[in-house]
Amino acid sequence: MSMYRVKLLVIIILMSVFSSINGQMNDALLEEVDFNDTTLVESDFLKTTLAEYIDSAKNPELSAEKQMYNYILATDNVLKRCLSFPMYKFVYQYLIYGFSELGANLVVDYMVRLPYLEYLNADSNQIQEMNDISESYNRVKIGCKAPDIQSVTVEDKDFNLNDINEKYVVILFWSYSCPHCRDLVSEIGRFAKNHKDFAIVTVNVSGEFKKVKRLLKKSHLSESYNLYELKGWRSEIVDNYAVDTTPSMFLLDQNKVIIAKPFDIEEIVNILEL
Repeated sequence: MSMYRVKLLVIIILMSVFSSINGQMNDALLEEVDFNDTTLVESDFLKTTLAEYIDSAKNPELSAEKQMYNYILATDNVLKRCLSFPMYKFVYQYLIYGFSELGANLVVDYMVRLPYLEYLNADSNQIQEMNDISESYNRVKIGCKAPDIQSVTVEDKDFNLNDINEKYVVILFWSYSCPHCRDLVSEIGRFAKNHKDFAIVTVNVSGEFKKVKRLLKKSHLSESYNLYELKGWRSEIVDNYAVDTTPSMFLLDQNKVIIAKPFDIEEIVNILEL
């Protein structure tokens, strides 16, 4: 066992005592879930319960670092209950995506080490599948160099992410069928008009080509880098960025290092204090 893992486990034990004393984390929520029932996988009930449980781990009295350890403890409390592969895989992906969106780097770093996989009754193929999932998230943690993108734009021009020289890059993965995505495309078009030090890269993973191109033009994104992935959700770019929902955004600095995974334009403004 690595010293990093030992240190984390010691801290988790201490946080467990601390949390129980302060009444943090509503374990009763988890008691309402039969984690052996794989029909609950992808259900709104399970998603809502997990979200409420993680939310119950918030403690405004904790420092930012101690809050991360509290989240780790909450994550362990959930994962150790998932003894079937389908349930473990779903819960793992659901939680790691949520923490990734929150920018909870320490939690994501812990999760990509698959702390409970040794207790899961999984065959070699399933273990490899989990390792592939964890590795994909490991590639796009905040602070990591963004995976390179080489493709062709909707205007049939060659595109290479590393050729962009602007101070910041926003990468937006979106689907035409998603109303929030369409609104975000329009918002990011207005944002780009007023912030010339930003390069905008849009990656469409689902939608009719003509409709996608029409919306991009209407949103004044014709001068941005707009990609239309013919393979959709199965494209290499989607896989490299561990995207499993739309919209998903990544904010990069000039060196193409991921500095945030903002939910909306307002968050970009707040992050950079523009």
